Amino acid sequence: MQMLKTQWSDTRWRRALAFCAGALVLFYMVCPVAPQRWADLYASYGKTAIIAMAAIYFFRARLDGVAEVKLVIYYTIWLFLTRLFNTDLYLQNELDLVISRILCCVVFPVGLLLDEKERRVLLDAVIAVSGAYYFFTALLGLYACIFGVYFYLPPEGVVFGLDNAFYGNSFVRIVAWETTRTISAVWFYLAWCMMIYEFFRCQNKLWRIPICLALFVFHLAMAFCVTRSVFLAASVNAAMLALLLGMKHVKVKKGFLRVLILTLLAVLSLALCYKSFEWLRTATGMVYDRMDVQIERTSDQFMNPEVVSGDGANFNDSRDMKETLSNGSNRFGVYLSAIPAIRDEPLRLLIGKYNAKLMDGPHRYQIGPFWHMHNYLIQVLMLTGLIGFLLVLAFSVLLAVRMVRLYFTDNPRATTDIKTLTLPVSGILLYGMLETVIFTASADERAFTDFRELFFFLTAGAALAWSYELAPLKKK
Repeated sequence: MQMLKTQWSDTRWRRALAFCAGALVLFYMVCPVAPQRWADLYASYGKTAIIAMAAIYFFRARLDGVAEVKLVIYYTIWLFLTRLFNTDLYLQNELDLVISRILCCVVFPVGLLLDEKERRVLLDAVIAVSGAYYFFTALLGLYACIFGVYFYLPPEGVVFGLDNAFYGNSFVRIVAWETTRTISAVWFYLAWCMMIYEFFRCQNKLWRIPICLALFVFHLAMAFCVTRSVFLAASVNAAMLALLLGMKHVKVKKGFLRVLILTLLAVLSLALCYKSFEWLRTATGMVYDRMDVQIERTSDQFMNPEVVSGDGANFNDSRDMKETLSNGSNRFGVYLSAIPAIRDEPLRLLIGKYNAKLMDGPHRYQIGPFWHMHNYLIQVLMLTGLIGFLLVLAFSVLLAVRMVRLYFTDNPRATTDIKTLTLPVSGILLYGMLETVIFTASADERAFTDFRELFFFLTAGAALAWSYELAPLKKK
């Protein structure tokens, strides 16, 4: 009887954590829709819920867990200490940054605590709600972008479409929920990955019809975000998926020939996926021209004159790819600015810097007003110093190794849907090398973390759990 009582207690504990994790991930989707109301909810109920979840988790789990979980917890502790070292002794300045890190470090291990069925239920629930939300967002964003209009949605009048010339609009792009394309592109990318997982996950094959429809809409939305870092992540994922299916279905047994076929399959998939974004924009322009649309393109007044053609439909990317490759879209200069900034403030290597003042030093050595370091590892270095950087680097390496083991395992229980969870994890790590998305404050300044980061940790925890279960390290 005592054993049954203990088991029931463990079940209730982990399911309570799963419910809290799923609810909080979805709660952050309210922020873009109604940022002021969300801020009020967060200031009261949100903070209480996060701290309550953390208390429930640490009361039972303490600081135990696999190496990856411990590294995230240690990083959170270190970030808290660096705030004190930077004289924020009462957390009057960066309490919300610390709370956002606490939330990530308790969302991450949830997948490891659940059994396989509970893990799948949690993922399905989050994907169902967020997938529908981002499908609606993608449709509204595509409408505003393609037809060149802008409109404001209640309750707070958040804009869809271009209604100002702040960014110097040199190409048509999606503006969804009043955020930048580099952020919204990741929303659609993660939703795209969700549909791939659910395509292989669903038991009823008829569900694959709406899943494929949604997959196309998200692919088209990514194309019109015109964010090449996301194009790269999605294209690498397409190559991974092609290789995964090739390893399962290519019947050639000869080693060299099999490797050659699989390599060609992966490379071709990567190239086709990357080019598909350009082809989709071109095809959409052709369809638009044939439709003879009579809607007034109100957003064109905010576009550069040379971009707007006679009929107002020009969906090409005006940026020079050769120039982008030569300077990394000016990112190389951003990365290098960290060196003189640290030389000016060597103490930053030990205790980091206030988040609000993180870019003050690098700005003196950059061309252009960059708002962050465009690399999550360098951003961590500038925020928390060398110790925080090493903790996050170790986590990233261990997680990448674990994803490789899950991806290549020949365990028959490692089904295709489980292996596709490596796609968003690897994609976000790759995207993070070109932008900031995990372990630091969100680029969307309405909140210190967001759906992108929280969904990454939720998915990474689930994939990590399957990796430990299905691809354990062999003893020496």
